[in-house]
Amino acid sequence: MSDSALSPNSVSVEEDRSFLKSLPEKPGIYIFRNRAGDVLYVGKALRLRSRVRSYFAKRTGRGPWIQKMVEESSTLEHIVTANEIEALILESNYVKKHKPRHNVLLRDDKHFPYMKLSTSEDYPRLSIVRRPAGDGDSYLGPFPSASSLRRTIRFLQKTFHIRPCTGGLEDKTAKRCIYFQMGQCLGPCDDYQSRESYGSGVDDALDFLKGKNQELVRRLKKQMQKYSEDLQYEAAAKVRDQIRGIEHVTERQTMLSVKGGDQDVLGCHRQEEKATFRLFFIRGGRLLGDQGFHVVAREGLPDGEVVSAFVKQYYAGKTFFPDEVLLPSAVGDASLIGEWLSDKRGKKVSVFHPRRGNKRRLVEMASENASHAQEQESALLSKEQQTLEDIRQALGLEELPVRIEAFDVSNLQGSNIVGASVMFQEGRPLKDGYRRYKIRSVAKSPDDYSSMREIVFRRLEHLVNEGGEMPDLLLIDGGKGQLSSAASALEELGLADVALCAIAKGRSSENPEAQDVIFLPGQSDPISLQEGSAPKLMLQKIRDEVHRFVLTFHRTRRRRTTLKSGLDDVPGLGPKRRRALLRTFGSLRGVLEASDSKLLEVEGITPKLVAALREKLGGEGTLVEGAGKGASRANES
Repeated sequence: MSDSALSPNSVSVEEDRSFLKSLPEKPGIYIFRNRAGDVLYVGKALRLRSRVRSYFAKRTGRGPWIQKMVEESSTLEHIVTANEIEALILESNYVKKHKPRHNVLLRDDKHFPYMKLSTSEDYPRLSIVRRPAGDGDSYLGPFPSASSLRRTIRFLQKTFHIRPCTGGLEDKTAKRCIYFQMGQCLGPCDDYQSRESYGSGVDDALDFLKGKNQELVRRLKKQMQKYSEDLQYEAAAKVRDQIRGIEHVTERQTMLSVKGGDQDVLGCHRQEEKATFRLFFIRGGRLLGDQGFHVVAREGLPDGEVVSAFVKQYYAGKTFFPDEVLLPSAVGDASLIGEWLSDKRGKKVSVFHPRRGNKRRLVEMASENASHAQEQESALLSKEQQTLEDIRQALGLEELPVRIEAFDVSNLQGSNIVGASVMFQEGRPLKDGYRRYKIRSVAKSPDDYSSMREIVFRRLEHLVNEGGEMPDLLLIDGGKGQLSSAASALEELGLADVALCAIAKGRSSENPEAQDVIFLPGQSDPISLQEGSAPKLMLQKIRDEVHRFVLTFHRTRRRRTTLKSGLDDVPGLGPKRRRALLRTFGSLRGVLEASDSKLLEVEGITPKLVAALREKLGGEGTLVEGAGKGASRANES
């Protein structure tokens, strides 16, 4: 359900309470807004009038934050839904979209990767993605880290012979790769492996990921025995190696449930306005991974409401659901959440708070881990707070630089000039605040100073116009010139009071011993920060991150230009046909090396277009400048 498809009913809450009588006793959501129109809080209710009335009662018993939120409110909106399930979904959508500051907000987990199995292809392959897409393929995750996921994918490819190549398999004349020679791929690209045989390996990999290891090993042992009886010893040896690989990985997994099954076990620990969650992923009775979250939860808010808000936000965008979700405290709408998840899964999902037995012990274990994680978070935060205080003193700032935004510019001989900014909150990257900029003010010749001025101006102008939170410190990657340009942008915007500094690389090939230096506006000499000290290391870390981010953006732009500069110049070759060629052959190099007959097999490509392509870019096997290894695979328009 999309919230944009529904029209909320709005009333003022500042004058009197007569509006309460007009609210329906029906399911729906209610939205508190302040005078600026910002969403303060979103909630759902089975009976809207009764729920909203409780916020204005003299004794709510729900903590001081309720009174504070109501005092800040100017208008109340409500949307009626057909049932409580629809209200739950709509509430989740609104919270995710508006991020109201009085709701329990789950810190974005986009840095946790997912595994994608392209089941829409005849010969599915495995890859790493950041977000599941509704494209019909299978997704598993999230995984605790990209490196652990890469190791898992390599194990699956090697053990179950899942192809590591990325392209399609339509061209059966392609050369067999090194993985075929090593016996890690059975050659579906050259008809050495049937679709049925390949699909069997994919099914085995899925069974392994779902924790059905014992069943899988039993089946493989029977298969190995049959190969041995049929004197197919080489095939039997391959199955034996599969079994050994599975058993080796399984030995390192912790057995948590003798009955097996798929469970998500949630633990929670609260301290003041912080709540730390730890989620255990148990598949087939084994702990396959875990994930931690830190959320802001108002003091006085019942544990059940905090847990309910977390569960709804966490599962709103998920595509895989376990048999059971075990909760650390009783939740009033647990059965409703279970019904919602069951509907998304197409199979029953039980959501409950276990009170005894092994499941209770699992929840206690997860909660204990959440407590340890919060202690570590507090210790780390304390250390970072001290580092920020040291930076404040070193730079002579009035306020603690809790939010730092860094800026950098990149170009190559004047081409594809781009800029970028990154945001750090309390010394940690805040990916939602990362921005990329195509430079508009510099047409041809590179001008780092003008480019820096432009991106600082655009970023801060946006914050002024949108009423966004201003950074406590701007960090410029560069020297006095870039610093002066940034200061000029701030002055034009009337923001000369925003703290500003620049960090310039001191090391070079001519002087490898030189140290990074830091400049402040209006000071000709750099300030001194001890090399290796925590304040300097933090500023260098932020500088290095914005440098990495802008270089990645610049390389992406260069690759796109390389592709466009080739195929865009071919007369009669439109965007649709260019995309078809790149999808089929993977890169500009692949297009140029393809034979005429292969080019003509692509939909929309005629002999006339092939002739035009050869005339403009060269013949079979002929490469033009920019069409080498740097021209990587692209499917973009």
